Amino acid sequence: MEKFTPREWQDALISTVSKNLEEKNKVAIEAPTGSGKTSFVLYLAFITGKKLIYLTRTHNEFTRLYEDNQKYFNLPVLYMFGKSKLCPLKERWYESEDDGQKNVCKGCPLKEKTIKLDLKNIHSPEIFLQDMEEDSTDKIRKDVNSRALARDTKGELVAIDKDKMVSYCPYYSARSSMPEAQVIAMTYNYLLNPSIRFNVFHGTEGEEMLDLNDSYIIFDEAHNLDSVIENFGRNLSIKTVEKALDSLVKEFPLDKYNNYERVEANLILEKLLTNMSSTKPTNDLKEFKFSNDFISKMENLESINTFSEEFEERNEKRAVKKRTRNYLENVYNFLYDYQRIENGNIYSFASNTEKKDLKLKLMYYDTSNYFSFLKGSGVIFMSGTMPSEDHISKVWNMDDVLYLRVDSIFKNAGGIKNYNAVRGYTTLGRYRQNIEEWANMLKKYMEFSLNVYSKSEKSVLVAVPSYKILFGDDYTKVPGIASFLPDSMRSKCVFENKRISYSTIERMANEDKIMIFSVHGGKLLEGIQLVSHGESLISDVIIAGLPLTPLDDYRKDKIKYLERILNKNAYNLLYYEYALIKVKQAAGRSTRSPEDHASIWLCDDRFQEPFWQHNLLSNEK
Repeated sequence: MEKFTPREWQDALISTVSKNLEEKNKVAIEAPTGSGKTSFVLYLAFITGKKLIYLTRTHNEFTRLYEDNQKYFNLPVLYMFGKSKLCPLKERWYESEDDGQKNVCKGCPLKEKTIKLDLKNIHSPEIFLQDMEEDSTDKIRKDVNSRALARDTKGELVAIDKDKMVSYCPYYSARSSMPEAQVIAMTYNYLLNPSIRFNVFHGTEGEEMLDLNDSYIIFDEAHNLDSVIENFGRNLSIKTVEKALDSLVKEFPLDKYNNYERVEANLILEKLLTNMSSTKPTNDLKEFKFSNDFISKMENLESINTFSEEFEERNEKRAVKKRTRNYLENVYNFLYDYQRIENGNIYSFASNTEKKDLKLKLMYYDTSNYFSFLKGSGVIFMSGTMPSEDHISKVWNMDDVLYLRVDSIFKNAGGIKNYNAVRGYTTLGRYRQNIEEWANMLKKYMEFSLNVYSKSEKSVLVAVPSYKILFGDDYTKVPGIASFLPDSMRSKCVFENKRISYSTIERMANEDKIMIFSVHGGKLLEGIQLVSHGESLISDVIIAGLPLTPLDDYRKDKIKYLERILNKNAYNLLYYEYALIKVKQAAGRSTRSPEDHASIWLCDDRFQEPFWQHNLLSNEK
């Protein structure tokens, strides 16, 4: 373990920040990528002895916390993962990604069996998951062999001799270890979603396991908070409704259940399916309105719940391998929430319009409600690209926040970025209407990228607004920027996709400079760190088009809602500011230390507008 020597800004601000947290105040820290935000909060925990609840958008972001802690502090850290990831009994899950599956732990013999984790000797978060799965599976096997556990006639694992059992539940073991951890790492939804927060921080009997007001709460990469909260609402797909109707017909045939509730349940599902099937699928969020006929039918929504509960009882009596997902419950929960929605609405969208996979989504306008529980806690919001003070005050409804811009106080805390506005380029929508003109524009983007690469000292990161602009659309035969990559350059290029790994990109960048094509909002621009001997392996970042969030029906409605509440223009807060954060986030990938220098190329004519001149180009760093 190395000795930790705080950087100038860390040493200067630690007492101010800790004093404010002790007084239950809120602190916003905007510090450049690579300036040491993660080591700063670990340093805070180290010198104050306080417990940290450290929150990130995804589990992948636990890695930075692990690396800095291992290198300098060796604090006891617990990495919290969901039930579906930690549960060794995968047969209990109908869908492994659904952490909210009802009754998944009911009757499980492992639930009450926990172990204390050795938090100072946990390996990386990924290995922690792997080790927990292997160890718990091995102990289950031993218990079965010793007859401490057995399978009943339904294939359910049951306890024969609890005193002899050595197997345990990894999920509840992690939860029971929270009091011993000085740092608890989890994703935003564990704390911001009220029902999940209660379940995680209370025991099986409802007793409080941790008092959040006694901990410092840290939101890392806090620029993501709005988008995460916006998506807390439930989804409902056409396929789910079809399967719910099929389940109702097969499980509860009319010839045996010829009553009012059964008829009403059938009519609700049929009319819901008709409403959704008659809606044209689009990639953008469109306001969705149920027919008046369907709305009147929803008065009898409890008829769906009646059959959902009976289905659940039958499901539990079936053999484990014959149990199926309760689609009736999915439909009921969605419509139940819809009937009670405040400060939000229902929208439709389709990820693939050709397949007509329409989905409905409940979306919320007021994110401030999800922060109200923080009033009695000391909180840090930190990011390389924090939302503005106005945004925190007006959208999050938090006043008197201590806002610290590290780069404004300490010169070159995270390296130097030189922003350059380049004329003659744009991804503005109207240019896409003529395929030939659009193809020429995309070709120009590729040519510019290749030219920058030919002169660059290190690797080049190209940030594109969307996958369609990067890859094109095979269905409509519209090209993308990638369509114009010369074959001779393919071995030197990496394109964002689900399968690409950070280790592969890091290996390539260490061997020779490369071009990395990424998408705003994708995992590369949120988490990639290419470093060698403490310095960045990226010398240039190309912003290939202005990354504006689509001004769909939801975004327009949210802007109108906030303008009505705030009695002021909210357009910049919810439209341009998100794009500014994306640009800064991409630029931040190029500077990982105070010694780094990078060129940022802003390739869209709209960067000449006053908003960008004022917020970006007039304050280059």
